Amino acid sequence: MKNLSALTFTPIVCAALLTGCFGGNNPDPGQDGQALSNSGSYEICSYEDNLDNDDYRSARMSYPCDLSDGPYPSTTLTGGFTNTKEQMYWLADHLTTHGYIVLTLTPTNSLSVPPIWRKAHIAGFEVLAQENNRWFSPIRGKVDLNNRNIMGYSMGGGGAIMAAEEMEEKPASMIALAPWLGAYTIDYGQITVPSMIVGAENDIVAINSEVYYPKFRSDIERGIAMITDANHLDFIGDGESEEHERIRTMVTAFLEVQLKGDSSAYSYFDGAEHDEHVIDGWFSAFDYQR
Repeated sequence: MKNLSALTFTPIVCAALLTGCFGGNNPDPGQDGQALSNSGSYEICSYEDNLDNDDYRSARMSYPCDLSDGPYPSTTLTGGFTNTKEQMYWLADHLTTHGYIVLTLTPTNSLSVPPIWRKAHIAGFEVLAQENNRWFSPIRGKVDLNNRNIMGYSMGGGGAIMAAEEMEEKPASMIALAPWLGAYTIDYGQITVPSMIVGAENDIVAINSEVYYPKFRSDIERGIAMITDANHLDFIGDGESEEHERIRTMVTAFLEVQLKGDSSAYSYFDGAEHDEHVIDGWFSAFDYQR
């Protein structure tokens, strides 16, 4: 495994109706894994009505059925080229069981370019606030507006990076999953929020995760986790693979730190859980700076 220090890193250049209530169990680190790898304790509720927006094609809002612990942190979530929101439910549902509101989006044109996903993230970020204020919204008053993340996969990950660069009202943090930007250039100096890249060792599509990472500002909290033996398509599907376990664990840990202020989750980046993952060969490359 490559340990990528911010000081020694060398870029590796390579070419309002409820529609569901389900899931959730007790997070037990002793039960076939660690707490953040397993489902959390919240059951999942969701709705799709009243979420229409010109800057994305469709959306689903998932949230903890028990809203008594709110307000909750939240995130946008998109797939990538050709993907629909349904292909990212595996990750959205996992996060919701851990107490996150997730707005999962399909962009207006899933055969387009990263700026289309940028528009979806920016719109989704605003819709989270609108749903927090809308009368008869199931999550009215339950969105922590100070703790909203944006997250996407592939072109959606590229769109998340672009949105974090452009947004005047910055998200609390940003996650890019196997991001693809193509020929689009980014002023990384404009990205001032904690940022995480989760990439795939055997990705032959989004090949530049390790190229993008050292371009982020050195004065922000940031990390990269390249998942061993994973490929580009391991970020979509039913969420039952070993690769999905590793992806969802890193995503959840980052959000626990950034959106909930849970410093104990740093152990997934430089503590006991991280050490266990290194021994188990989770990463082909890894770095975390705070």
